[in-house]
Amino acid sequence: MKHSILSFLLAACCASAHADVIGFDDLASSETAVIADGYAGFNWTGVGVIGADAYPDGVVSAANVAFNHAGGTVTISNATGFDFIGAFFTSAWYEQELSFEGSRAGQLLFATDVSYGIDTFAPQWIELGWRGIDTLTIYNSSGTQWAMDAFTASATTPNAVPEPGTLALCGIAAAGWLAARRRRPRQRA
Repeated sequence: MKHSILSFLLAACCASAHADVIGFDDLASSETAVIADGYAGFNWTGVGVIGADAYPDGVVSAANVAFNHAGGTVTISNATGFDFIGAFFTSAWYEQELSFEGSRAGQLLFATDVSYGIDTFAPQWIELGWRGIDTLTIYNSSGTQWAMDAFTASATTPNAVPEPGTLALCGIAAAGWLAARRRRPRQRA
């Protein structure tokens, strides 16, 4: 029984995905500069970074938050594709609504059916769980700034080849499962 449980847990670990959380804390805070393309593997259009001292209500991570630099639409893209899990959002000045679109190779794959209301009091987690996009577009209703922190995404690689460590873990799980099945119960005298 212990071997079956261990084999199941190892197999479950093989299937787990890895998501990266981007907190923007390693960037220099500036109200005038935009985040450079290539940061954390993404292209950031219309996105800046500001420190917790300037906007403490929007910070989830330690030091900084990203924000829509000019108060307008933002696009975040990665040519190889990514899965957008979610992020924390807070309005900078007054309540507003955000809506999202996810596309791949110029084809719209996802769009939010509703707008997400955000306020100035506390960060709100917005989880979309969109898989296989290469561009995330964020629209706002007010034309003013909002803050974003803990941007959570994972790389999408079509036809990905598993890492050797993953293959080894899956092999160990399969061997354990087979060993547990082949084992015969002991007969008691």
